[in-house]
Amino acid sequence: MKKSVFALVLLVAFSLGTFAQNENPKDPKAKKILDKVSVTNKSYSTMYIEFDYRLVNKPNGIDEKQTGKVWIKGDSYKLMFPGIERYSDGKAVWTYLEDDDECQISDATTDDEEEGSISPSSLLTIYESGFNYLYGSVVSVNGKKTDMIKLFPEGGGKPYHTIKIYVDQASSQITRIEVFGKDGNTFTYDLKTIKSNQEMNDSMFVFDTSKAGDVVDLRD
Repeated sequence: MKKSVFALVLLVAFSLGTFAQNENPKDPKAKKILDKVSVTNKSYSTMYIEFDYRLVNKPNGIDEKQTGKVWIKGDSYKLMFPGIERYSDGKAVWTYLEDDDECQISDATTDDEEEGSISPSSLLTIYESGFNYLYGSVVSVNGKKTDMIKLFPEGGGKPYHTIKIYVDQASSQITRIEVFGKDGNTFTYDLKTIKSNQEMNDSMFVFDTSKAGDVVDLRD
């Protein structure tokens, strides 16, 4: 369960299906909103995000809640989840599993491809390519008026069929992400705190393997 949760955190975000794709694959209203989000995020040199995570699968009686933190600087990121730490300098990825006292090392590019996911460094701009999108409606999220937009992957092979993102009308920032999996899982990420342009040393995106009891290098 932890591995699947972590993979979807890395996607911490965006993909989708067939509804309305032929009718309006690139909804102009949705694009205008997404373009504003893109301009906002690209103006930041770094981002720190605290989020609440929820996994629901009603048929299987699953309803889990956790919290997480992520630091992003360019292609580098550090992601903290209960029992799991993940670091990437844009070239390699270190995943530390606390319960096993094990660190797994993989190539950053192949890691994302194998997981079918998206790295946190690409999370808030993923919609810029590979997705169709459709404007949904105005929705209140944690007291904020947001625009809900549905994203649909242009190709197949994804573990999810639809993603909904909620954009704060006041700040043009994403406040919630919902990922609807093909297996019946629904993942919700509420972005509670977003801080930009904070000082982040490059060394924080590399894991010190001496802290792990076992190191498994999965790179070729």
